[in-house]
Amino acid sequence: MKSNMKIYLEALIAEVKYKPQQFFVGLCVFFVAIMGTSVHHVASTAFALLFLAGLFILRDWVTVWKLLAKYEKWLLIGFSLYALSAVISYLNVQDISEYIKELERYFRFLLAVPIYLLIKKYNIDVINYLFAGAIVSGPFLFFIALSDYIDNPDLPAKGYYHHIIFGSVAMLNVGVMLAVLLVTKINKYIKVVVAVSMLCGVIAAVLSQSRGVWLVLPVYFLIALYYALRHSKGLFGGLIIVPVLVVAILLASPVGEMVMKRVDVAFDEVSSFYTEDKYISSLGTRLAMWRISLDVWKQHPVVGSGPGDFDDIVRELQESGKYSGMDVHASTHNIYMQSLANTGFIGFMVMIFSLFVLPFKALVDNRRRAATTFFAGVTTLMLFGVVGLSESWTLRLPIISVYIIYIMTFVSNAYIVDIENSDPS
Repeated sequence: MKSNMKIYLEALIAEVKYKPQQFFVGLCVFFVAIMGTSVHHVASTAFALLFLAGLFILRDWVTVWKLLAKYEKWLLIGFSLYALSAVISYLNVQDISEYIKELERYFRFLLAVPIYLLIKKYNIDVINYLFAGAIVSGPFLFFIALSDYIDNPDLPAKGYYHHIIFGSVAMLNVGVMLAVLLVTKINKYIKVVVAVSMLCGVIAAVLSQSRGVWLVLPVYFLIALYYALRHSKGLFGGLIIVPVLVVAILLASPVGEMVMKRVDVAFDEVSSFYTEDKYISSLGTRLAMWRISLDVWKQHPVVGSGPGDFDDIVRELQESGKYSGMDVHASTHNIYMQSLANTGFIGFMVMIFSLFVLPFKALVDNRRRAATTFFAGVTTLMLFGVVGLSESWTLRLPIISVYIIYIMTFVSNAYIVDIENSDPS
């Protein structure tokens, strides 16, 4: 009897030989999942390669489009409209050079369309590459985070990028692994591997010191409890002890002290902002920028002030004596406030529907046939929605690439065509 490893290698070799397009897309997805926001240029390079491959089937775009399901079409239309919302906002833009720089953040969603058409033309299914990459990412990101922590325990772990997006992808993959662990039928040895990798991912996210990312963990726990209530009462009982174990681990390690310190600082910063109007702090600056973004939106409610103008608006306020000494950012550190300020009510609604509602509808459409994909897709959307409360990830190219590649992988898998059992007519 052949070993599982030999069977796997033979299957991989056969895929390289008979499905080279699938292997190519799969490798891109695999490496993005592992190191998309911890190693320079991995996510953007993978995205660029997939886009160029999509251009090679240019003459087939119309034919492939006609074969897409309703929600697949709406998802791609939504991505295109999201890019268009930035174009419309040009009406109020003052800083043209900065506007042009930020356009790429919006246009990357438009560039996702040929990538999805490429995936559908060849009926590519790379969900297992994403799952494998997520599992491998746990120890990989843990090693990076631990190295950063050893070098300087007071600084956030971040790899080669910003600590928030580093922690975001670590926690993103924890949600993907949670779906694999709860929904997919795997043997107990693989379950142990996945569980250990999840723990590594959680520690990496904690060491990133991103409090917005930490908020995702209880969301995952509630999703898992809901799933367990519907499918397994025994699993529900087992999940109840998870937060107890997590708290015990934190209390028994130096990491727990770091977490408590960050929580206390957050409480003090928020309290100082609302009671004393102190904005020279991490959260105080965020709250001040959210207040400013709402004022900007009130002035330009329909299409916003346009991408690229927010930092200039803050400088103008400082010149008039307001928010003196506060760091100036082009980002509001909140995707919802950013959308209102940059693209107004139209852009805000397009963002909500394109980035969250439409992907969710596409996943729901095939949730029974692709249960693990649905679960992983929901955790992914929840992560980006929660992290978006404290970080404008829609202005960071690496995390945009990760979002698009993950969502396209989930949605394309949900609508994968079973060629062997499909109607030949």
